[in-house]
Amino acid sequence: MINKNIICDLISSFDLNLDGLRIYTEAASGPYMYAPILAALAGAKSVTAQVSDSSYANATDIITQTYDLAKEFNVADSLTCINKRDYSKLASADIVTNSGHVRPIDRSLIDSLKPTAVIPLMWETWEFRETDFDLNRCHDRGILVLGTNEQSLQCDMRPHIALAGLKLLLSLGYDGGPLLILGNSPIPGKSLVDYLKRLNVEIYWVSDSSDADLDYSDFSNYFESFGSRYTHMLLAEHHNPVLLLGRGGLLEYSQVFERNPYLKIAVMAGNIEKEGLLASGLIYAPSEIAPFGFISYQLAELGCRPILTLYAAGLKVGELMARQRLSGLPIDTVVKSLISNDLVMDFQGAKSWLKN
Repeated sequence: MINKNIICDLISSFDLNLDGLRIYTEAASGPYMYAPILAALAGAKSVTAQVSDSSYANATDIITQTYDLAKEFNVADSLTCINKRDYSKLASADIVTNSGHVRPIDRSLIDSLKPTAVIPLMWETWEFRETDFDLNRCHDRGILVLGTNEQSLQCDMRPHIALAGLKLLLSLGYDGGPLLILGNSPIPGKSLVDYLKRLNVEIYWVSDSSDADLDYSDFSNYFESFGSRYTHMLLAEHHNPVLLLGRGGLLEYSQVFERNPYLKIAVMAGNIEKEGLLASGLIYAPSEIAPFGFISYQLAELGCRPILTLYAAGLKVGELMARQRLSGLPIDTVVKSLISNDLVMDFQGAKSWLKN
């Protein structure tokens, strides 16, 4: 069990007060098991935690362990775990999180919500995926959805991203030598570049960002000339779906192996041909590579603090939205009021809640 002070400090730092609010969220394995505990400790009237079987743990074990934690933290009376979607609980919820076991946020879920319900994203709005979130239906029904600024003063996740990237590199025997980083700006790519440079690491940053050392379009030629000097390559592309490695990508595995068979590949995020990597003979980590749009090496590898920091920040965004919607304010008024808060993010372009 983690130190209760970590959770209490986060509740205090975000001034999180869920008094009177009903929360529908998840409970999961590892650090994510503490998410509903945090919501309950922040004073929620009730917390419903949906649980599913996963590759990490089965739902029965997670429910048992979550209830044990709730007793330890003296919040058992306000927490209910369920092993499938509960539309009656959703119908009374003030805040519904977009957590993994709650997704997909589909039409049936959205249509079950009351008009004042809100959905805070536990990430920035550009990370939105249409595959598991029907934002159009939220707009149609007036269910407000806003994001959490992971670069805000209150919730700056960039140091955690850098630590996770460094931990991944160290798992591959990284010794501080020259490093290739492929990834977008500002997160996660530039976060890794900036923080690792502070450790005096020699970095060559390849990205479609204007401030990168090299554009993706020139990477193949660069690698042919200089690829042999690197021992490690870190992939941290979470924005551009360009195929980084594999047949038809920026680099083909045969090209990498021929030029530098000793290169070790660390994958935080990015679009790569997984089967080709497995057959390439190159050393890489982690062993399980997520598809583009998901993170292969997550901040949970660092422990509870980064996960619960982002969760608490997302709940704060939810609290701010819910209080104003419950007071009867229309959506455009709420959004105009909240986007002045550095923690809160609207969508851009056609997805924005502000049309004028």
